Amino acid sequence: MSTDDDTTAFEQWEVVELAASESRVATPAEDAEIALARLREAARAEGYAEGVAAGRVEGEQACGRMKQLVESFSTTLDNFDFRLADMVLELALDVARQVVAGELTARPERILDVVNLALKEMAETSREARLLLNPEDAMLVRPHLDQVLDKNRLRIVEDARIARGGCLIETAQGDLDATLPVRWRQVVQVLGSNKNWID
Repeated sequence: MSTDDDTTAFEQWEVVELAASESRVATPAEDAEIALARLREAARAEGYAEGVAAGRVEGEQACGRMKQLVESFSTTLDNFDFRLADMVLELALDVARQVVAGELTARPERILDVVNLALKEMAETSREARLLLNPEDAMLVRPHLDQVLDKNRLRIVEDARIARGGCLIETAQGDLDATLPVRWRQVVQVLGSNKNWID
């Protein structure tokens, strides 16, 4: 058997069809369809490229807005931290003021510590000094200090303007102010606040 005889009629028909399709010229309608398909593909590729470029621009703008938002958030958070620290300091000072006031109410004899400290700070050369005390504190201090005070050098004066728990020593050389508002101001200045003592 020869090789030509081995091919089937179907295989021979396929070869003839293939040769015929290759030699066939496209019709104008088919050319138009091919051209339209090419135009569609070019338009799709151009649209895709424009979409990618627009997406990049929009993405960069969104990143810029996000960066501004993060910076704004960071600044807001820093400001909040400072405000929160101030609020905590104010709360601590309010609590401390209440504790001091409660301590003076519960243990009024604590005025003796204040007076003794003020007297130690007073210059030894001071003559004719006056120890100004709240009348209620003066009643507590007088029995304890009358025994140790040189009455020619220092005398106790009752003064209702002095808040309980504090004192003022007046001398010719100057005053030693150990009143609660002054002592409180010294403490809050160290803490960086300006909260005043409120009676």
